[in-house]
Amino acid sequence: MTSQIFSNIYLNEFDRYVKHTLSIKKYLRYGDDFVIFVKNREEAMQYRELMKKFLDEKLSLTLHARNDVIFPCGDGLKFLGCMIYPDMRMLQKRVWNRVLKRTAVNNFASYNGLVRAHCDDEKMRHFDWHVLNIVDE
Repeated sequence: MTSQIFSNIYLNEFDRYVKHTLSIKKYLRYGDDFVIFVKNREEAMQYRELMKKFLDEKLSLTLHARNDVIFPCGDGLKFLGCMIYPDMRMLQKRVWNRVLKRTAVNNFASYNGLVRAHCDDEKMRHFDWHVLNIVDE
């Protein structure tokens, strides 16, 4: 818990840099993981260099080579247990299976919120049906 708080405090300057100096409109960060969405590969490569320079010079941080990737949005992005596509989001299969396995009457509201926030309508209808069967048992 404290590492999440510290990452938010420490990376606040990076957030401000990305949003206000670079003016990137589609930026998402959770803890020390972040994603930007831009129009093309060239723009992504330019932003990458500027962001790397800021992290190195101002915060003494480096990007992990394994996670420093650029790819087309249409391929989908695995981020925080979700697959994010240009026109929809859905939970990864392992997360979806864990939700279905752990859902009970006393925690339905929490999982329902998770699914509604991260899934398309088809998955939500399936989730509602699954929980109703648990309640009926």
